[in-house]
Amino acid sequence: MHEHAVVAGLIDALNAQLAAQGITQVAEVRVRRNSAFAAAPMQMAFQMLSPHTPLDGAALVVEESYYRHICPNGSCGFRQVVTADDLIGHLYICPECGTAEEIDEAHGIEVLSVTVDDTVIPVAVHPHPHEH
Repeated sequence: MHEHAVVAGLIDALNAQLAAQGITQVAEVRVRRNSAFAAAPMQMAFQMLSPHTPLDGAALVVEESYYRHICPNGSCGFRQVVTADDLIGHLYICPECGTAEEIDEAHGIEVLSVTVDDTVIPVAVHPHPHEH
């Protein structure tokens, strides 16, 4: 599950920054996901991986951001908003002409905010997926 690895990296990065700031409990983490990630598996992984950390019990709010793609095949030019269902890993296959293309842009996650005691705190987190 790709989402599990990404959320594990997110939790590690957040916990390091929270510890540096002396924060022991978070109410909410708001992230923006790109097309490759489904929100439900991200939230499930967050709940599974956050116990016994400052993120334990925090809500993970996932906003959506979609990648708009135009087929690179000059004779096709098919346009589509790419979702997780349209990708095989990083690979997108045009449903009109069958052209395959690797799309790294669809695999991003951005931390928008972290809320502690009704206060949004600044974060500079760049999560990296765990390799398993």
